[in-house]
Amino acid sequence: MDRENKIGTAWSPELIASLARCRVFVPLYSRRYFESDNCGREWFAFARREITRKAQGGQVADAIVPALWTRLDRDKLPPVAQSVQFDHNFLGERYCAEGFYGIIKLQNYRTDYQRAVHRLAERIIAIGDQSATDADETAGRQMTPSDFDSLPSAFGPASARRTADGRLQIAVLAHDTSTLPPGRARDYYGATQRTWSPYRPDYIQPVADYAQDLAKKCLDCKPLVGAFEDDMATWASNGHPLPPCLCLVDAWVGLSVSHQEHLNRLDQIKESWVSVLVPWNSQDLGMHDAKDNLRANLQHRLGRKLAGVPRRCQMAANGIPTMQDFGQLLPEMTMIMLKRFRKEAAAHPPAGPVIERPRLRGADPRISEMPDE
Repeated sequence: MDRENKIGTAWSPELIASLARCRVFVPLYSRRYFESDNCGREWFAFARREITRKAQGGQVADAIVPALWTRLDRDKLPPVAQSVQFDHNFLGERYCAEGFYGIIKLQNYRTDYQRAVHRLAERIIAIGDQSATDADETAGRQMTPSDFDSLPSAFGPASARRTADGRLQIAVLAHDTSTLPPGRARDYYGATQRTWSPYRPDYIQPVADYAQDLAKKCLDCKPLVGAFEDDMATWASNGHPLPPCLCLVDAWVGLSVSHQEHLNRLDQIKESWVSVLVPWNSQDLGMHDAKDNLRANLQHRLGRKLAGVPRRCQMAANGIPTMQDFGQLLPEMTMIMLKRFRKEAAAHPPAGPVIERPRLRGADPRISEMPDE
């Protein structure tokens, strides 16, 4: 239980190990909880672990079981917390009205407190029994306190929540089974571009679905996923600036004449908040054998966008070898795109007549005629 760490103290190795092993995550909701970057990082670390396990094809229960420390209206919760389905009424009417802090302090509420604790414990046990029993020891050994400090908070930052209402477009530019070039294995593809699963056989989930889950459940974003050509048509027709966007690019599309025009159009997008990630499965022998040809064609068709990838995220342009690497890069790329959009995108006021700036001197005609000083 994380109750020892004080503001400004380092994240302990014990907490690193606990987040890697625990089967249930129980956040105590309060206003201060959602203002804490460390609490947001803990949420992110646990949620990403569960999403990555789901991508491997495992049956993953929703293992975040929230409890109200103080009463909070639903609209005051970050979207990541709103997405957690939990019926607090199950723990009792008095608990819903006061939270644990309220009923733990007053003797009159002792029965309500015991009932709420008992039912919460039952729920934790039930979820724990549904969750995978094997601990993620690898993650525990790899993560260090400095790694933890580099994680984004699942609750923010606040600047991202003010950016484009948290919208993030995830576009997919990939083959499906009907467009594959000669010699390319079909194992990684499906009937549509969105079903592209470049990290098989270890991760059977389509990479676009993994990216959507990661953005929605870990980053407080509202991700929209679609094929690149469909997204381009939408962007061109709505009259608004392009939204923050990450395009997941299959390196093999550079060998296909039918996809070269899409690559050229992507490369011509000048907005800095539209960038690319290139999954490159290190276990894919076909990619290894064709690597020189794949890289040369991508560089020829997509050189500008590849060069525009943030310096500290160069793996996104050079090829992302594992799903774990993808899960680390996507959050950082998302935050950078949102920040670029907020900083550089032109403002578009709503349609309608321009309203003149109100001036107090307009209230009296005699004042309005006085010369400016």
